[in-house]
Amino acid sequence: MSESLMMAGKRMSGLMGLCLLLLAVPFMGYAADTPAQGDLFPGETLVVPGEDARTYLGLKQDTGTFSIADIDAELVLVEIFSMYCPYCQKEAPEVNRLHDLIRDRGLGERIKIIGIAPGNSDYEVGVFRSKFSIEFPLFPDADFVWHKCVGEVGTPYFFVVENKDGGSRVLYSEVGGFGSAEEFLGKVLEMGNLH
Repeated sequence: MSESLMMAGKRMSGLMGLCLLLLAVPFMGYAADTPAQGDLFPGETLVVPGEDARTYLGLKQDTGTFSIADIDAELVLVEIFSMYCPYCQKEAPEVNRLHDLIRDRGLGERIKIIGIAPGNSDYEVGVFRSKFSIEFPLFPDADFVWHKCVGEVGTPYFFVVENKDGGSRVLYSEVGGFGSAEEFLGKVLEMGNLH
């Protein structure tokens, strides 16, 4: 076998290993520094992407950045996702369904949803938004700042955060999909005592 063929085989084997690792990321759970139930949620800021997002999140007019605690809602569902994650793509219609259920049941002022995309640019987030017709705000995290704050979790990863007394506390912290939107909304309402 020629040396160039052997090198190509080694490169291909390395790429296959990398692909398998990337596919395994969603199932790797979370690191010890991932905010768990009862923990305070990180106070890192996000840039307000536009007037529609500002209105949806109930943010003050004079802010260019905000933290989760600034969102005018009792509960905030934070999805950590990636445009390249096949599991996130598979879960997107059910997350959209959850968003619609929240709105249709008159809970839109009490529960908000946002998505944060580690390693994704504005463009990549825009592609995901457009492809899956996402109506809630999505934020790029191109430099992995947020991803580090939440323990470099796999995707998709869901947090339910309670905003209370000027701070944010984690009520739910799980990797992977949440199943049925109806059942998950029931759990969220119970977690937040919003019956």
